[in-house]
Amino acid sequence: MFGDHLRYQLCLEKKWFVSFIDDHTRLSWVYLLRDKFEVKDIFRSFYTMVEIQFQEKIRIFRSDNGREYFNEILGDFFLEKGIVHQRSCLDSPQQNGIAERKNRHLLEVTRALLFTNNVPKYLWGEALLTTIYLINRMPSKVLNFQSLPSVFDATFPTSRLTNNLPLRVFGCGAFIHLPDQTRGKLDPRARKCVFVGYAPNQKGYKCYDPSTKKMFVTMDVTFFESQFFFHSHIQGGEVK
Repeated sequence: MFGDHLRYQLCLEKKWFVSFIDDHTRLSWVYLLRDKFEVKDIFRSFYTMVEIQFQEKIRIFRSDNGREYFNEILGDFFLEKGIVHQRSCLDSPQQNGIAERKNRHLLEVTRALLFTNNVPKYLWGEALLTTIYLINRMPSKVLNFQSLPSVFDATFPTSRLTNNLPLRVFGCGAFIHLPDQTRGKLDPRARKCVFVGYAPNQKGYKCYDPSTKKMFVTMDVTFFESQFFFHSHIQGGEVK
């Protein structure tokens, strides 16, 4: 559980994130949270998703010594499902090394996405979700340098947890087409946005309009990948 980004709230007011990592394949999931105690409800939903999509049950849950995993509701859920909760000792992060390394990798790539393309820090959540999307599609030494989508498509052919959208440059300019029914004859036919990632439950790209603080999910979009939407590290819309 991380919450180092309290100063950089997304438009959806997410302040924290939690990551779940499969110890066998290193497939990872990231969820953004408004409050860190939302983790109890998110984990219950996550457990159900794993059970239905992969026909498997979570047997062991390993975490650090954080108190957010000790709340009464989640503890009762572990007991109900027979999940063994393993906790690392205080000041012993090496006991939870896989998660520690994964989260460090996530933050390093997220910082790179933000800094390289001048994306403001309030979009850290979208950068983080894009990071996990990319990392989950990279060949892995753990899987004999196969990619996770290829392994999961072969192992779980009925599960469609991954999409095959072509990758785009995070933070680039994007013009989304405006449907005819939403505009007049003399209105613009497209809106300039910034590309901020891939929709988890739709086959579409996420494009954000900072001027209206609206997020769009669409496939009807033209990317300008050689052009950054933001032109300065001094962010927030003041510098053009």
